[in-house]
Amino acid sequence: MFKQISSFIKRCPPLFRALRPGVYFFFRVRNALIARFAIFRAWLAHARFPRMQDVGEATSQNRRIGRSASGREVVMLVVSDLRVDSRVEREARALAAAGYDVTVICPEPSKGVGISFNLDWGPRVHIEYADWTAATFMNEQPGYLADQLYWGAVKRKPFAFHAHDLSTAYAAMAAAKYRGAHLVVDFHEWFSENVHWNTKQSAWAPYPAEWKRALQELEVRCLNEASATITVCDSIADTMEAELGGRRPVVVRNIPDIAVTPSREYPPLKRQLGLPDSTFVLLWQGGTGPTRLIEPIIEALAYAPDCIFVIRGPSLDLFGPDYLALARRTGVEGRLVLAPPVPSKDVVAAARGADAGIWTLPALCRNFTFALPNKIFEYLAADLPVLVAHYPEAKRLVMENEVGLTFDPYDPRSIAESINRLVQDKQLRATLTASTRKTLARLDAKSEWRKVVSLYDSLSPGKPPQRGSMQ
Repeated sequence: MFKQISSFIKRCPPLFRALRPGVYFFFRVRNALIARFAIFRAWLAHARFPRMQDVGEATSQNRRIGRSASGREVVMLVVSDLRVDSRVEREARALAAAGYDVTVICPEPSKGVGISFNLDWGPRVHIEYADWTAATFMNEQPGYLADQLYWGAVKRKPFAFHAHDLSTAYAAMAAAKYRGAHLVVDFHEWFSENVHWNTKQSAWAPYPAEWKRALQELEVRCLNEASATITVCDSIADTMEAELGGRRPVVVRNIPDIAVTPSREYPPLKRQLGLPDSTFVLLWQGGTGPTRLIEPIIEALAYAPDCIFVIRGPSLDLFGPDYLALARRTGVEGRLVLAPPVPSKDVVAAARGADAGIWTLPALCRNFTFALPNKIFEYLAADLPVLVAHYPEAKRLVMENEVGLTFDPYDPRSIAESINRLVQDKQLRATLTASTRKTLARLDAKSEWRKVVSLYDSLSPGKPPQRGSMQ
């Protein structure tokens, strides 16, 4: 019944927007009650193990991380949907190729359908789905009390527990203390500098002060107590070390392997969409919705008359009508194309044939402005020059490697100026395009992901923990 109601509301975007705050509140309360019952059942089933918070807060010597680590098993804890989280897959595959046995424990995105995903990450990687309610803790402050993931993890005695993001770090820390295993925390995001959904404002907003302090306290513990930490870029690593103390995280950037075989062949993008080869096509490929700041790009089309803008990504059934309405109001409806998403392993192949890729985010928090996302590297792997918001990490990558241009993400005229430079200056476009493959070859995806293996190898007895970037 609940699924049918939710599905009906989502098929009617105006109704969805009007009812969203109330619907979200209802489902949060419902899911919280179901989750508490599931946690109680899990506690009964695992009563032989101590509670997560009892172990997590223990300070005795027999609760020391890494004290008795042995073997080659790594247990990863993650909340995100594995079908679209390429970072988890790349790290798991890299460790498996180096001889580690990796078990990934995560909540099912939908009840009882995990087995149907048919995820195969190689012979040494095993995926274990927890009940879908194992993710509901994310909606409750402080957002990291992952009891069910802890009980799924603490049953094992691996060499290391690997937490993907701060949301699973506390559960992994408690399991590592109980088992004496190593703890590795990978900060995909800088959580305390991120945003959350503010139900009162019906908008994304930075964490309130009390909640932010709780997140920072856990980040400080990770930086000081974990065997090693990892993050996605130098800006986050440097600033975390300067402001929070502890060891500087190892930097492992989200560089895709351009040799990955897609699930099927794709014709060039213009042919996929039935667009003339002579048109200039700008591609947005990735998530859509209110935190993506796509609206100024659509408005920029009014000042870039020779550009067709393609948005390809999930949730266009929800957000696409608003994008089209904005295009109509701006007078550019005929030059906005909405396309359904493709599997994560296909994004590079499906992007080839565009003329440029674009990335931006709103300046809501430092986690956004410090971002160095998959999307930029995927555009480069598809031989596309890139247009990026003028934030530090993205700007540095683009300018130092001469693979694109930057713009003010809130100014449609600034965005249009960058688009028009590529449209009008074919020599510039050719130069930037030629630099994309050279840049990826220089960055070397395989070497990037081998950093994770080197980190784990360094945790063997007698070797010191990793400090800083291994670039």
